[in-house]
Amino acid sequence: MADKENQLSVAKKADNPVVNQIIQIYSSMPLSRKMVIGAVVCMVILGFAGMFFWANKIDYQTLYTGLSSEDAAAIVEKLKELKIQYELAGNGSVVRVPAEKLYDVRLSLAAVGLPKGGNVGYELFDETDFGTTEFVQQLNYKRALQGELSRTIKEFREVEDARVMIVTPKESVFVEDSKPPSASVLLKLKSELSQEKISAVVHLVASSLEDMTPELVTVVDTKGRVLSRKTSESEKLGEVTTTQFKYKNAFELNLAKQIQTMLEQIVGSGKAIVRVTADMDFDQVDMNEELYDPDVSVVRSRQNIVETLNKSEGPGEISSVNPVVPPGGGPSSTQTNEKNEKQDETVNYELNRTIRKTSKPVGMLKRLSVATVLDGTYTMEADPTGKTIRKYAARSDEELNQFRKIVQNAMGYSEDREDQITVESFPFDHVEDLEREGFDWQSLFRQYGRSFTNIFLILLLFLFVVLPLLKTMREIKVKVVEALPSPEERRALTGKDHEAGALTDPSQMDPKDKSAYLAKENTGKAVNIFRGWLSEAK
Repeated sequence: MADKENQLSVAKKADNPVVNQIIQIYSSMPLSRKMVIGAVVCMVILGFAGMFFWANKIDYQTLYTGLSSEDAAAIVEKLKELKIQYELAGNGSVVRVPAEKLYDVRLSLAAVGLPKGGNVGYELFDETDFGTTEFVQQLNYKRALQGELSRTIKEFREVEDARVMIVTPKESVFVEDSKPPSASVLLKLKSELSQEKISAVVHLVASSLEDMTPELVTVVDTKGRVLSRKTSESEKLGEVTTTQFKYKNAFELNLAKQIQTMLEQIVGSGKAIVRVTADMDFDQVDMNEELYDPDVSVVRSRQNIVETLNKSEGPGEISSVNPVVPPGGGPSSTQTNEKNEKQDETVNYELNRTIRKTSKPVGMLKRLSVATVLDGTYTMEADPTGKTIRKYAARSDEELNQFRKIVQNAMGYSEDREDQITVESFPFDHVEDLEREGFDWQSLFRQYGRSFTNIFLILLLFLFVVLPLLKTMREIKVKVVEALPSPEERRALTGKDHEAGALTDPSQMDPKDKSAYLAKENTGKAVNIFRGWLSEAK
């Protein structure tokens, strides 16, 4: 019975007048319409095919990059264990997984300590063996420190991989024989590393080990270039000069910008030009002065010494010094008194002394020069030919003096520094402004060209593809409807009365009417089908 139904359906499809009419109409079309319809059908098929493949395509996202062979092998083994699809790239150093499982996989791998980064760190001491010797402990500590430094350096975006080697000399009991440790760093770079970041790497390694100085750290890359080196005195001087130039240039630009912005608020945008030249003293001077004032003195100390001596002699006393009695007389009967007094005064004076220590600041401004150029005013006038032109008028001396005072106050003018200032008025070149006043087609095309192009392509597609297709479909529909039997013809075929509003489409007839209609239209095929049924019934 199923075979009978299949054969009947095949017969219906082959004998369907709608399909036949569509084929006939398509065959009678001109070649241009056939090409348009074929192109549209191909585009639709390709579009659906692309959407199908795109919807079923697995979106792989990068799980890890720059993996060592050991880490890549361990991660792939874990992904196989988790039954997660993956793909490798970058010669096995990049692993990708489906986007919806990216973060889950990362958490799962982090739980088992993957990736290890190709270097061991302080996790080396998580499992300590009590039988480990001191030499092995020191060796493991060096390995762990090297691994931690390598991981830290790889955090720089420009660094793809890093390896640190540390050399620690044997300790000596003699201070003069002791040597400081040294280190070398090998970098595999993705892009160029700035000198500041190279210096940061050097100081990072030097600060990680006791007694290590930055001069004992060498940084090289995989191309054989020495990235860190000792700075000579001339290079240090050059760096200082460069820093001074940058400071001077920044000062000049900042002051010029402040003055020009202020003037443009008055005369208009683009109508003022300001240039500043600063003469700075970058000498570092320290002065120690001792000042003495001889006119002013202060008593530091005063000392007074007074000595008094009293001496008296009685009658008849003979001095033992000169016992000889003078001739003509004996001892005198009178008494003699003698008094001596001595006074000594010492005064010490302290001079008025002033000690002054002065440090001259670096980058002190010695002289300032400011040049200012202002645009004049313009009026629109008619030339002898009647064409409107812009006529320039220079600014008056009174205006220039006012602007000069404004600039003086803005720059911090000082006569002691012998500052200079110039304010002049000149006509500016306004050719570009006149061009901008016209219609800028290039700017308009750069801004809206892509949108205009897309609209134009859509319009072409609508005019030459969509409209012809719609017109063709309407013609096919009209011809199919005209080819269908009228209600009177169907009533004559079936022998039954149908309402005036009955459907004219054979596909909407009941099975009995449809069989009769198809049998009349395709008598030969209907006879073959009936013969097949009869042979099966026997």
